[in-house]
Amino acid sequence: MEVAFIDNSVSLKNNSVIPRNNSTEPGNKSRIQNLYPPSSLCDNQFKEKANKKVNELIKIVIADHDEFEAKGIQWLIESSISNADINVATDLNNTVTLLEHERPDIFIYDMNIGSGESVVKLLKIMEPVLICITMEATYETAKKAIDMGANCLLIKPFSPQELLKQVNNFIRKHLQKQKSSSLHPNSSLKQEVIYEELFMEESKNANPYLFIAFQPEKPFYLPKLNEFIKEYIFPVSPIIFPLSDMSICLFRRIKDIDWEELGKRFLHDWEQQEGEPICIIINHEDDADLTIHEKYIRTRKMSEVTFFVGYRRVLLFQKSLEWDFIDPFLTPEEQRQWMSFLNEGDKEGISNFLTSEFLHITSPYPDPGLLRIRLTSILAQIRRYMKSVHVDANQYEQEYLDIFDTILYEPLIYRIVQKLLIFTSKLVDSVFDRMRNQHMELIDRCIHFMELHYWKASLDLGNVAEFVGRNPTYISHLFVEKTSKTFRESLTLLRIREAKRLLDETELAIKEIALLTGFQNQHYFSRVFKKVVGKAPKQYRIEH
Repeated sequence: MEVAFIDNSVSLKNNSVIPRNNSTEPGNKSRIQNLYPPSSLCDNQFKEKANKKVNELIKIVIADHDEFEAKGIQWLIESSISNADINVATDLNNTVTLLEHERPDIFIYDMNIGSGESVVKLLKIMEPVLICITMEATYETAKKAIDMGANCLLIKPFSPQELLKQVNNFIRKHLQKQKSSSLHPNSSLKQEVIYEELFMEESKNANPYLFIAFQPEKPFYLPKLNEFIKEYIFPVSPIIFPLSDMSICLFRRIKDIDWEELGKRFLHDWEQQEGEPICIIINHEDDADLTIHEKYIRTRKMSEVTFFVGYRRVLLFQKSLEWDFIDPFLTPEEQRQWMSFLNEGDKEGISNFLTSEFLHITSPYPDPGLLRIRLTSILAQIRRYMKSVHVDANQYEQEYLDIFDTILYEPLIYRIVQKLLIFTSKLVDSVFDRMRNQHMELIDRCIHFMELHYWKASLDLGNVAEFVGRNPTYISHLFVEKTSKTFRESLTLLRIREAKRLLDETELAIKEIALLTGFQNQHYFSRVFKKVVGKAPKQYRIEH
C-alpha cells in the first residue's frame, strides 16, 4: 500500500470521539463486514458511559461514486467510533449539498467522483480534515490533493486499519489541542498523589486507585508512549508517573469499566500508530490496607513477568504475585552433565537442557533474578571449558563478555537462551575442528583428553590409548618417558589440582567435590588429597 501523508494543521469544530468496537448494525451487511472488519475491542458498558460524556457528534461526510464501497467505509467507522454522524454522497451534486448542510469535521473524498469548483470553495471555507482516496499513484494526483488542502492521501488498495488510523490520529490531535475537560471531570485528581509517595514507606492508602503500568520493550520509546498516554481518551483521567523504564498510571476505581478490555483497546491503538512492542500490566488486587508505595512495588514486580511471556499483551493480576523458589546454582550432577556436553560436543544435549530448563516455564514463575544467576552458573561451566581447551581469547573473549551482559540485562529469556545456544555451538565446533586439524604431540593429545574427561571415575589408560589410536602399553611407557610420572600419577595430580580449585572458589561439600573430580568415595579422595597436598581437604579450605 502506498500512502502519502500531508500533515496540515487540523481544526475540528465539535467536541470529541470515543473509540469503540463490536457495534451491532441492522440490515444485510455481511459483505461490508467482510470487506471492513472492526479494528478493536471495547465492552458495551464502557461505550455507554463514554457516550454520556460527549455532547456533540463528530460529523463525517463520505463522497464515493461506488455506493457499496462508501457504505463499507461508513460501517467501518461506525463500528469503531461512537458519537459519529456519518452521511454518504455518491455524486458531485450530493457532495456539495451535504457539505453545505452538514459542515463536516472530517471529509473522506474519493477523487474519482470529480472536483468541481463548488467543492473546492466549500473546502477552503470550512477547512474540514480532508482524507483523499484514489487509485492513481501519480504526481499529478498528489499535487491535486495538496491543492485541495488534503491532510492525507490514501492509494487504493489500502487496509481498513490504515483509514481508521488516520481518522483516529486527526481526532487525537484535536483532543490534544482542546482546553475543555468535558471528558476529564476528575482532572483535579492529579494533585492527590505526588511522585514521592511512590517511593516513601509511609505514603497514603492506595485503595481508591487502580494501578496500570505501561512498559515498552525498549525504554527509548518511553517519551512517545508518555505522550500517547497523555493524549489518549480514558473513561477517567489517570495520574501519570513517567519512570525510567515504564509509565505508572493511577486511575480512580470505577466498577462498570472492564479494565482488561480497555487495556486491549489501548494496546491496539498504540500498535496502529507506533508498532513498537509494549506490555500493559493491570494491578487489580483488592487489598484495602496497601499504601501507594506498597502497591507500586507490587506492580513493578508484576511487570517482571514479561521476562517469560514477552510484550504485545495485557496482563491482569487479581492478587499479589509470588515467585516460585528455585536453586539458582547447578547441582554437582548438572555440572558433570555440562562437562560431558561440552567435552563430547553434544550440541543436541545442550539445546535440550536449555530448552527444558528455561523455555517451558509456566506459572507460578520463578524469580527472574534467580534464573539469571542460574544462567551465569552455566556460563561459568562454559568458561572453564574455554580455559581447559585453550581457545583463542581474541576470537571468543568479546563474545563471552557479550553473552554475560545479555544474561544480566536482556529483557526476554528466550533471547538469552537463543544467544547462549549460538555461542556454545560456535565454541564447540571451533574446538573440535581444531582438534581434527592440529598436529599435536602424542603425549599432549593424551593429556588434553585427560583434561576433558578427568571427572569421569571410569577414565583409564585404555580410554586414552583408544582416543589416540595407540597400544595402552606404549602409552604407559610414553607417560613415564615424557613426564617422569605414570599415567595414574598424572591423572591423580590433574584431579587434585581441580579439587584444590573447587575448595578455593566454591562452598561445595567435600563429598560433592570428590564426585566432581572423579573420586567415587569421599574417604578415598581425602586420603589421596592428604598424600599429595600434605593436609586434608577440610584443613586446606580453612587455611586458604
